[in-house]
Amino acid sequence: MKPDLRRLLLDSREKDYFWTGRLSDSAVSTAVACVALETADAEKYADAVRAGKNWLLNHQNADGLYGDSPESPANLTATFMSYVALSRNDSGAGKLAKAQEYLLNCCGDFSFSAIRKGFLHAYGKDLTFSVPILAMATAAGFFADTEAGWQRMPKFPFEAVILPEQLFHCLHLPVVSYAIPALICVGLAQNKHARSGMMKGIRASVAKRALRILERKQPSSGGFLEAAPLTAFCALCLGVAGLSQHPVTQNALRFLTATQRENGAWSIDHDLRQWVTALSLPVVADMLPDREKTLYRARLKAQQTTTVHPFTRSAPGGWGWTTRSGGVPDADDTSAALVALHALGEDASPSVGNGIDWLLNLQNRDGGIPTFCRGWGKFPFDRSCPDISAHAYKAFSCYEKQLPYAWQIKVKAAMTRILAYLQREQRPDGSFIPLWFGDQYAKDKIAPVYGTAVVLEHLYGGDDAAEMLERAKDFLLKSQHKSGGWGSYDSEHDYVIFTARCVKALQPFEEAKPAITRAMKFLKPYFDRPETIPPEPIGLYFAHLWYDEKFYAPIFLAACGETS
Repeated sequence: MKPDLRRLLLDSREKDYFWTGRLSDSAVSTAVACVALETADAEKYADAVRAGKNWLLNHQNADGLYGDSPESPANLTATFMSYVALSRNDSGAGKLAKAQEYLLNCCGDFSFSAIRKGFLHAYGKDLTFSVPILAMATAAGFFADTEAGWQRMPKFPFEAVILPEQLFHCLHLPVVSYAIPALICVGLAQNKHARSGMMKGIRASVAKRALRILERKQPSSGGFLEAAPLTAFCALCLGVAGLSQHPVTQNALRFLTATQRENGAWSIDHDLRQWVTALSLPVVADMLPDREKTLYRARLKAQQTTTVHPFTRSAPGGWGWTTRSGGVPDADDTSAALVALHALGEDASPSVGNGIDWLLNLQNRDGGIPTFCRGWGKFPFDRSCPDISAHAYKAFSCYEKQLPYAWQIKVKAAMTRILAYLQREQRPDGSFIPLWFGDQYAKDKIAPVYGTAVVLEHLYGGDDAAEMLERAKDFLLKSQHKSGGWGSYDSEHDYVIFTARCVKALQPFEEAKPAITRAMKFLKPYFDRPETIPPEPIGLYFAHLWYDEKFYAPIFLAACGETS
């Protein structure tokens, strides 16, 4: 008897009825956490650092290099950061020759200038990742001239944070909104090592005010965004700035020791608990008794923000990806929560109204929906994107007809603008490029198959989207592999997750039935034996922080229905 994936999904809940999931171990997170702890107090954190470095030594790829997850091909960021951590105090145990060769081929040499050039080229004008990576290596003593490193890396103007946050999008800051703690901490470290002069004095004069802002942004867990990399970067740079005993630093170190896994590794974030729960509920909603539907509606609404968020200063009404204190409201999670509430029978309640209003106020001038903040800029986390915009369209469509008439007008206008945005974003071949999810085996790392499936699924039924959806459907049908699966658009690599999402997106189309039949044959082994589903890192591709979430494949497979 084959397993019932929806029943297995229900049986995977925690005692509080949420799904917690598990993110991949991360080489980037583990490397920077080790450096932060070792720099803070090598003796006090010796066991944690040893365990982390052992994990790094035992999880090199077959080529001796590092991708961010153990299932990811090598990349510059993961390999360099792991090399820095392991070469410190000769802890590499002779296993770094291949990594050294790779890095020298990428950058030319290990001078600060060469490494700086390599990472600025890799990340472009967005300095959110490149400068903290340079700061980590400099703080670890990787470069021959430490002082020159601090003085020559691009400057983070931490003094800007004392201005009203409404002005940030006008200041052309070199980081995205979520990285303000890094802006402060890296900037303080840079100023500590800056040459004497009037500007150093001016910046030092506002340091205490910047630290007070940083304290307000730090959640009770101590982890900024519940993320080990960001928290470790902050702890490391505050220590370099002479603030090792500051409460923010100590709380950040506490978070790092508390979130290290038994195997010695850290993931990029603690969990995606709210996100995977919201994704799961529409799949199993019709199996839940009324009392559980009522319970879930209350639990989801309890996770909605009710005050201005201290981290991003966003208005009340949104949802984040985790139930932990460091989560931040964002468009994708807010849309997922609204769709889940609708599946559970929630009407246009005040909670739903607040969520819809939150999304309406996030919409960019181009009609699309960004992740965190309206009008912040052009950096990846904060620009409009097709997958998140389509998800918001779906959330709006769930409640459009239930809202008061004045709101119906506003929502309809927002949906029309989303469609106009998506029509401009659709590529000539009919595909859409997602923001958060990529394909680590594609040459350019993008995942048009996944993005197109998400847009097609969320927009199906839109009165004014027929031609756009027809082109999206045709792209997916043309992209199916001989195996019956979908995956890399430029190779024959298949993904279970991509295939499941394509099946779900294509189910309403009569002409797609033969393709769906072939796809279900491809997926049948995973329906029969879910434990054989391979890890498939697809998340956060543009930052090379590839991760797999263990519930993605079961959720999307279960959503395909019982036709397997």
